[in-house]
Amino acid sequence: MGLALAVAGCGGAGSNEEGGGDDGNGDDGGDGGTGLSAPAAPSGLEATPQDGAAQLTWDTVDGADTYRVYRDTSSGVDASSSPLDTGIDQSSYTDETAEEGTEYFYAVSAVASEDGESAESDLSGEASAALLGSPSGLSATPADGSTQLSWEAAGGADTYNVYRSTSSGVDASSDPLGTGISPTEYTDESAQNGTEYFYVVTAAASGDRESDPSGEVSAVPFAAPSGLEGTSRDSEIALSWEAAGGAETYNVYRSTSSGVDVSASPLDTGISSSEYTDGSAENGTKYYYRVTSVNPGGAESDASSEVEKTPFADPPNRPNSTERP
Repeated sequence: MGLALAVAGCGGAGSNEEGGGDDGNGDDGGDGGTGLSAPAAPSGLEATPQDGAAQLTWDTVDGADTYRVYRDTSSGVDASSSPLDTGIDQSSYTDETAEEGTEYFYAVSAVASEDGESAESDLSGEASAALLGSPSGLSATPADGSTQLSWEAAGGADTYNVYRSTSSGVDASSDPLGTGISPTEYTDESAQNGTEYFYVVTAAASGDRESDPSGEVSAVPFAAPSGLEGTSRDSEIALSWEAAGGAETYNVYRSTSSGVDVSASPLDTGISSSEYTDGSAENGTKYYYRVTSVNPGGAESDASSEVEKTPFADPPNRPNSTERP
């Protein structure tokens, strides 16, 4: 864009008007009726993201009385659009209207003013800044002795920090559980079965910037049942297993073929002890069983190993004690 002269009050800063020079583009700046030449375009523009703002700096321009700042959310800032701000009397500016997680592109022009007249320079080169957003969509999946966390990427983030507490209201000013996490997932392998943990995640970027925390989630790690055993009886199978750390209840699954499908409907749910009697079993039918744990949050564990049992009746015509000699 060539040098342009803008008359004060012409209807919007940043809309450059030609000053009527010999070649029609205002290059000599002295014959357009304003008596002012547009300053040189500012150079050295830098944009530094901060917490909730973008800090702009540029080199001072000789002949400039004020500066105008232009902003866009895509590259190619348009000087014919309305400026973000005008009348800036120093070579720095703080954009406090920038929103977290959004990348902004900036350009600056220099303005000379005298006797109510003004002339605006070309735009500077662009500079961009992405304000640091907070992670969203945090979820926690409990497992045996661990919790798997995942979240959505935050705008402007270089890495993430994870915070944990055993009570709600995680303090993100305390020491984090994990720092410098580059993917959007994290496994807490220090979690103990049966303990409820609360988590939040923050985004981190250069300049020791850290975002506000994400929403809070909780999880109770828990183990799958082990040591499943079965005892065959008349028209029933008695099952027992070892109590699983972190389990609140158990689900029992049954099939008449090996490879019990625990994605199917369970035989029974909400079992509060580590034993169960299947009273619906039929004598002579081979049954296969597996058991899962359920934690206080309603999450279900992997299944136990499989056990196979066949209920049976007492042998026919066995003499009872009164018939024995």
